[in-house]
Amino acid sequence: MAYKLKTYYKKENLPPLEDVNFFHYASSFDLYEKMPCYRPLMIVAFDEEKPVACMFALIKRLHRFLFGPLFKKCYVSQKPSFFSDDIPQEEIFHQLVEMLLHEVRYKVFFIQFRNLDDPIFGYKAFRDHGFYSIKWISIKNSLQRKRKIWAQLSSSRKNQVNKAKRKGVIVEELSSEDELPEVYRCIKKETRCRTFGYSPSYQYLTNFYRNYVRQNKGKIFVAKYGQKTIGGIILGFEKSTVYCLYYWGKKKEYKKMYPSIYSIWWALQFAENEGYLYFDFMDAGRIHEKKGKPLFLLQFGGKQRATRRWNRFTFSLINLIANWIYD
Repeated sequence: MAYKLKTYYKKENLPPLEDVNFFHYASSFDLYEKMPCYRPLMIVAFDEEKPVACMFALIKRLHRFLFGPLFKKCYVSQKPSFFSDDIPQEEIFHQLVEMLLHEVRYKVFFIQFRNLDDPIFGYKAFRDHGFYSIKWISIKNSLQRKRKIWAQLSSSRKNQVNKAKRKGVIVEELSSEDELPEVYRCIKKETRCRTFGYSPSYQYLTNFYRNYVRQNKGKIFVAKYGQKTIGGIILGFEKSTVYCLYYWGKKKEYKKMYPSIYSIWWALQFAENEGYLYFDFMDAGRIHEKKGKPLFLLQFGGKQRATRRWNRFTFSLINLIANWIYD
């Protein structure tokens, strides 16, 4: 069955859409408002005049002063929002991918689907459209176990949390926009020595607070020692799942306070107390990594699961070579 698909570049033009998947909310447009290096878009599938699915994608310019398709990428996180269980999701997704490729073919150099929970979902659509896969792992904590979160922590994590408590580290919910400058300074100080890696901009934090925290779609928790912000975590909420969008901590200056570890533990406790079923750290690294971020997150009691990142270059020859190398 052929569905009618339409692409939107502005939130105000969207039809009414139900919030199903956190990464495909209509409010995703609000996250990137006034951010010049980002251009969001939403593809909506209609059955006659009724929306049956939507997929949010983000075009990102890789450098502030470099323009053109060679310096742009397109990202899609998680599988699209489907508004009914009675529709052929794989068939609709096939059409959504085809529409996305048509829409961004001459606008970006690279397209990536990431944070996909199910490694099998969309397999035919990706293969039919020339994507290649890289094996990845995701880490998710189940909050439905009889063992509480504290009992699931490794012994080293329990010791670190207890040390942070004894030294007076506390975690507070960010309740005022006036605190965002201090939070941003803390993040920048922690990430300024990194060569690679993502850190949210000040505008992103502002947008998240105004459009997610105030609408109870997310929260920002900050770890404090005395009056100083030393770490924190940003959370997004779905119906039964809490997503860890970003965490940070001043690891050099306050190494013995364990700010990032204490923030994550606090967030896990919050999710458990609020009755959520899952705490999702999402993509944690390549499938065979035995150290670094995967090992760090697994010590909070979660389980790793094999998944994939699906990639495609818009230049046919480069994409052909990439397919040959990876597949």
